[in-house]
Amino acid sequence: MTWLHELADELAARGITGRERRRILLELRDHIDCEPGCEARLGDPGALAAGFADELATDCARRCAFDVFGALALAAVALLVSQLAIGRAGGYPGFSHGLSLALFVPAALGMFIAPQVALVAGTLAALRAARRRRARTLPAAELALIRRRAWVGLGAGIATVAGLELYVADFSSVLPGWWLALVGGLAAVAGAALLVASVRLARAGAIVTRTGGCAGDVFDDLPAIRWSWLRAHPWRLGIIASLIVAVAMTLLGWHAEHSLIEGVERGVLEGLAAATGFALLGTAIGVFTADPNTRRLTLLRRSARSPTSPERHDKTR
Repeated sequence: MTWLHELADELAARGITGRERRRILLELRDHIDCEPGCEARLGDPGALAAGFADELATDCARRCAFDVFGALALAAVALLVSQLAIGRAGGYPGFSHGLSLALFVPAALGMFIAPQVALVAGTLAALRAARRRRARTLPAAELALIRRRAWVGLGAGIATVAGLELYVADFSSVLPGWWLALVGGLAAVAGAALLVASVRLARAGAIVTRTGGCAGDVFDDLPAIRWSWLRAHPWRLGIIASLIVAVAMTLLGWHAEHSLIEGVERGVLEGLAAATGFALLGTAIGVFTADPNTRRLTLLRRSARSPTSPERHDKTR
């Protein structure tokens, strides 16, 4: 078996297939043709394949995070338009005016619950990718966190556009045609973008990398938040975010329904849903650190690096 054949097998074993694998092999074949006998200098095929896998996995995870964020932005536009235009369309029709509760219930969950999950997970994935955009390779745990956030955002985004389409179908005989066409069309475009992003994300996850290192948490993505009381108890961040969601949805519901009471009712429900989402998905998307010992160690290290830490102050005296 030749050196190139060994490299091809090692690349395939690490999930590098298709166009990327062919490109690597063609470039190295040309290099060997120009410099016969350079295989020894190129090194072990397994180690070289591992290096390619680390770099490709990092690059693909970052690109996929941005792809997912862009697709989620389209879904957000579709949802926002549906809410802003519903007032001109006559307001929200009563759930009993639709075709079936079997359509209304999943539509309501998709339109009012899933967007919160999509916003948080998709934004955190893009933030981490942007913050680490200059790194040549990232730890396997951090790549897994980025992809996990992207998957959660994708799933919630698909649930959002599916909810919009179900809402359109449920009230197709009640709401005006222009609203149905506008919202249904925007949701379809966003859904197509989300499906494309999911295919790319699945391919990125197939690349095997074993680079050591920790994944970090949400506070690494929000460097402006340096308060120890919040870092030591991340659940407080979930409460604050849930309150912000409640206020925002209260204002949006007030605008759509022209009723403050109905806006408050919707805001409370949305806030409770956001808090539930943080509790269920906080560890998966890196809001809460799974291992409390790891969190304490991270806090100690940050405290040691802080310019105002007592240890550093003593050393400078």
